[in-house]
Amino acid sequence: MEKFDVAVVGAGPAGSMAARYAAKEGATVILLEEHPRVGWPVECAGLIGWRALEEAELPSNKFILRSLRGAIVYSPNGQRVSFKAKSSRAWVIDRRLFDRALLLEAVRAGAELRLASPVRAIQRNHDDYSNVLRVGEREKIRARVVISAEGVRARLARKAGLGTAKLVLSGAQIEVPFQLEDPENVEIYLGAAVGLFGWVIPVEKDSARIGLCTTEKGCDSLKAFLNNDIIRRRLLGSPVGFFVGGLPLGPPKSTIADGLMVVGDAAGQVKATSGGGIYPGLICAKIAGRIAAAASMEGDCSAERLQEYDKRWRALVGRELEIGMRLNQLLTKMSNADLDEVIEYLEKRPDLMNIIINHGDVDRPSELMMKMLPRIGLSGIKLIRLMRYALG
Repeated sequence: MEKFDVAVVGAGPAGSMAARYAAKEGATVILLEEHPRVGWPVECAGLIGWRALEEAELPSNKFILRSLRGAIVYSPNGQRVSFKAKSSRAWVIDRRLFDRALLLEAVRAGAELRLASPVRAIQRNHDDYSNVLRVGEREKIRARVVISAEGVRARLARKAGLGTAKLVLSGAQIEVPFQLEDPENVEIYLGAAVGLFGWVIPVEKDSARIGLCTTEKGCDSLKAFLNNDIIRRRLLGSPVGFFVGGLPLGPPKSTIADGLMVVGDAAGQVKATSGGGIYPGLICAKIAGRIAAAASMEGDCSAERLQEYDKRWRALVGRELEIGMRLNQLLTKMSNADLDEVIEYLEKRPDLMNIIINHGDVDRPSELMMKMLPRIGLSGIKLIRLMRYALG
């Protein structure tokens, strides 16, 4: 039976980063990926902010397809507000190339990769306080610490008795020839007709990714969204790609157990404002990799030792994820009339729009809200209440 200090299950962004950092700390690391290739299937809109790009620590940006500078936000009644910064604020990426780039850095750091290696079971060996993973039908691997980066299914976390994400949204997206209004702006659509929110993300000058996330069936909601007049009249052909996935929101009370750590989507470390998990996942994965390596080489992989991971990641991104959950809950409770009123108010306040342009951040929306709050007058009392609730 092969033995490693750390076994990472799942070679998505969080898994590759955790493996990379564990290997950099001197641990022997095995990275197990159930699929025969990395970056597939795609379950992401493929839009990241500058913070996520920075956290990826990649030597090349060949995975970037387009940069974006702003957004156009549509209220349910079709009213819109738009803003555009002077420099790029977000990037459209090819997730397959992005995931492979992260994986390559993990392998370069010393992690050993095994593709087509699904983990079927995990058993805690109390004699030497290690884990035995059954990989495929017959292979067994022993590891002192296992990092589960399996994604939304979180099978190992479930088997260990850890809680899972508080809410799983349904996401669906197509890539299609499309007439773009502005190739440097993402379009956001609010209201019950699109579920939580919908989007149009420019890919090339005449194509876009069109999708949404909702608490209901994503595919059915997407079909209705595509029939929206604003969208339908700009479709230039049939879809060339179709992607579906779950968006796990709200981390469980604990992300560790004896010999086990959970990271990324499997731990619900996903922004509830946008459904993006790359930025928080990479931050948490670095912490997980370092602590897993240290604990395994110390010979203490107990839950008490690994608790350091849970405390550290919550200190860095826990509050932001909680604010995101509050905003998510607000959006689901707001009526179409409420959303119309907020967009109309913002459209009449160029000073607030300038704050959004200068300080908008897809990864840290709380910082933007803190800058906006002092400038909102009594006429924006509804917006004040929304922000104060979200900020707690």
